[in-house]
Amino acid sequence: MSSLAIGLLPHLIPAATMPAGLLERAMSEPLSVGRDEVLYLICSHARVAIGRELNENGHHSAYRAEGAIGGPFKYVQTKPPWATIRFPERVRPSGLGWAVLDPLGEELEGLLPNPSFDPLSDPEGVDGLHRHELLPWIFDRHLELGKSSDADRGTVEGGEIEFRLEYIGKAGEEALRRATGPHHKMPIILGRMLMYEPERLVYVLPCDIRAVRYGPETKDESFELLPLASAAESTGLSRELLISAAEEALIAGLGAPQNQRNTAARQFPSSDAGHQLAAKDIDEFFVGFAGIPERVSIEGTRNRVVNGSRGIKFDLASGTQVQPQTTEKCL
Repeated sequence: MSSLAIGLLPHLIPAATMPAGLLERAMSEPLSVGRDEVLYLICSHARVAIGRELNENGHHSAYRAEGAIGGPFKYVQTKPPWATIRFPERVRPSGLGWAVLDPLGEELEGLLPNPSFDPLSDPEGVDGLHRHELLPWIFDRHLELGKSSDADRGTVEGGEIEFRLEYIGKAGEEALRRATGPHHKMPIILGRMLMYEPERLVYVLPCDIRAVRYGPETKDESFELLPLASAAESTGLSRELLISAAEEALIAGLGAPQNQRNTAARQFPSSDAGHQLAAKDIDEFFVGFAGIPERVSIEGTRNRVVNGSRGIKFDLASGTQVQPQTTEKCL
């Protein structure tokens, strides 16, 4: 018998890329080269915007939106700010409130300019070419915490990003590039947000998959998880099975309200993928996340994942999820 560990590496696609039809560009930029994003999470988060007034330190305050069913939303600036931001030189808030004008992103990360950008039709002219949505910009600053860099990208105090998980799905060809494509849940979720929770936006987190298979004789507490293409060969499990196992385990372990499959008797590991793994002499299965920044969480209806969260363990021999016992092996 053996064990299988799967780790997921999520990447954030800004909410504004979907209505702007820029998903294909977001997934083909230099930073996405080499990724194999075959699983994705649709999440939502409160809108965030920058206040107009500087605080006593000359920094900017950011606020979360509040709203009501079918009604308008607002930013309550009488409450403590959601985040305090120090912008570096050449970076400043956009006049649109929910964005940042940051030319450093293109310069330091090698991002390509948007070929369809027209400065004559943009409210901020040429500067609009460097417009980045505020929440993903803060996400990147959280991702840099504890890492050294020669460039000053600014700092953020607070700014706890709390993604609410809505749907988990596989990313087939073109699935992430078309908001109304093969996965019909996307327009349903977008429509529901606009109607019932206008203060929230929808974000997509495509995930790379890493996996390793090991036997009971292995005593190490940590393992090198291989990229999906290599993992399929080393584990002797098909690419499709690894993807399905990761998807079904996340649905069972985290819970997503828009996922109706793999429930009741078919919930992982008592599911198609779980039975296939058990038939291949795998008795333990672990799934977890790696690369989630500090101050970022993903919350489903059954579980909440943060930086450093342990993997969720499943006992395939008995067909059950092991709780509350977890493991750090797959991270």
